[in-house]
Amino acid sequence: MRHKPKAVVLDVIETCFAIDPLDEKLSELGLPAGSLKVWFPRVLRDAFALQVTGTYKGFAEIATGALASLLAENKIEPNAEKMEGVIESFAALPIHPDVKEGIQLLRAAGIRIAALTNGSATTTRKMFAGAGLEDAIEKFISIEEVKQWKPAAAVYLHAAKQLDLAPADLALVAAHDWDIDGAVKAGLTTAYIARRQPRGSSAMSPPDVTAHTLPEAARALLALPG
Repeated sequence: MRHKPKAVVLDVIETCFAIDPLDEKLSELGLPAGSLKVWFPRVLRDAFALQVTGTYKGFAEIATGALASLLAENKIEPNAEKMEGVIESFAALPIHPDVKEGIQLLRAAGIRIAALTNGSATTTRKMFAGAGLEDAIEKFISIEEVKQWKPAAAVYLHAAKQLDLAPADLALVAAHDWDIDGAVKAGLTTAYIARRQPRGSSAMSPPDVTAHTLPEAARALLALPG
């Protein structure tokens, strides 16, 4: 049976920070409105495909490659400076308004908090710093440290090791069903935040907790048996 975690690792993009403003950045490149819904899933697709073949490439390289491909499909000449600007814009994404309260609830209960990202630790630190929450995060953990993308089990096990905890004492909070699936299979407790989808795919492992906001997820995790 799952129990109340000693620490929580937060997924970053979409779970804590809204990605929607990037659609405007893509429009500045000449792409049609709504291109974010094509580009970002393609970034993940390419990353996961490379992972399956045993090839690791970082977020910026994969995201840039997917963006160049999308521009070519739309017969738009790539502008390297503007493309780089899109990637750099991740550091300035707005935080979801409920995240601060959720973090405060966890910290007040003595739960340690880390961020676990498919991006870089440096960018992630900037994001939380911009939201005034850098000091609330004990560690900024990146896939760059293990050269594997979430949802590979090695990433979650690395996070547990960084926090000096057994996987069963760690919980992942994420807005992606594939992230939840990876964490479940690595032995973590999980909380799914339904930012976009009311529920994840039935093909994925179900989460221990389903919530609509981080405070709701925090309360549910804290209510688990101690």
